[in-house]
Amino acid sequence: MTEIALSLGCALMAFGPFVSLFALIIYQKAQLVIVVTTAAFFFLLGATPASFFWSIFHAIGLRGPLAAIIPGVFFQFVARCAFVSIYHKVERVIQVTLQKQLEEERYAEGGAGNSDASVRPVQRNREEWAEIVKLRLQLNDASCGVAAGVGFGGMHAVMFFGTLLASQMKNNVGVLYQESCPGMPSLAVSAIFACLFSILDVFWMLFTFFGMRRRLIYHRGTFDETGSRAIGGWFGNSRTGGNMALLLTLVSHFFSSVLTTSDYFKMGCTISLSSVGAVVLLTAYIFWAGVGRIYMPPAQSVILTNSLSRTHAE
Repeated sequence: MTEIALSLGCALMAFGPFVSLFALIIYQKAQLVIVVTTAAFFFLLGATPASFFWSIFHAIGLRGPLAAIIPGVFFQFVARCAFVSIYHKVERVIQVTLQKQLEEERYAEGGAGNSDASVRPVQRNREEWAEIVKLRLQLNDASCGVAAGVGFGGMHAVMFFGTLLASQMKNNVGVLYQESCPGMPSLAVSAIFACLFSILDVFWMLFTFFGMRRRLIYHRGTFDETGSRAIGGWFGNSRTGGNMALLLTLVSHFFSSVLTTSDYFKMGCTISLSSVGAVVLLTAYIFWAGVGRIYMPPAQSVILTNSLSRTHAE
C-alpha cells in the first residue's frame, strides 16, 4: 500500500505541470492539441541523434555524464528551433488562406446586373468574425509557445520519471534509495526533477519562439525600441535580442543538466535539487524581466487588436 501511495504521489508531482496546463489551456483548443503532439514528436526526433552520438562516445571510451549531456542538450535545442521554424511556415500558410477568404467574401459578387457588386463589402455576422478571432487568438506565439513547451515537457517527464516508475513496478523490488539521497526514495527525486524540467521546458520553448520570431522579422541592424530596455524588455525587439533568448535557452539547459550530476556523489541531491530549483526561478525571472512586456510580435498584436475591434463593432 505504501508503494502504491508513493508511486501515485510521485506521478502527480512529475506530471503535474503537464496535466495542469493541458487541462486548463490546451484541452478544448484543437489547434493547440496538434501543437502539443507535434512538439512531443520533435522531442523524440531530438533524442534520436543524441542517443546515436552517445553510443559513439561510449564506444570510444567517453563514458562520463557529459558524453550524454552535451549531445542531448544540443539536439534538443536544434529540435526546438526546427519545430518553431516549421510552425512559422504553417502559420504563413494559414494567414494567407484567411486573408484570401476575407478578400473573397468581402468583395463577393452580388445580384445579377449590379455593377458595384464586385466592390461592395459583404457584412459578416458576429458569429463568423468570432470564429476568425478565436483561431487567431489560439495561434499566437504565447499560446503556441506554452503548448509546445507542454509537449516537450510531457515527453521529458515520461523519459525522466516514467522509465524509472515502470522499471520499479516491473521488477517489484520495493522502494529504491540511492547514496546520493538516502533520506528520499529515488522515485521522489526523479519526480521532482521531472516537474522542474517540465516547467523549464515551457520557458525554453517560449524563449525559442521569441528568438526565432525576432530572427524572422528583424534583419541585422534593425530593431524596435518600443517597450524595450526596461523591466520586461531587457532583451529588446531586435535580431540580437532573439539571439540572446536562444543562447539563454541553450546555456540554461546545459547548466541545469550539469547540476544534476551532483547525484553522482553522496548526499548530492541536496545540491542538485536546490540548484535546479534555483535555475527554474532564475529562468522565470529572466523571462519576466527580459521579454515579458515585448513577447508578442508587433504585427501579431495588431492583428489580434483589429480582429477584436471588428468583432465588437459588429
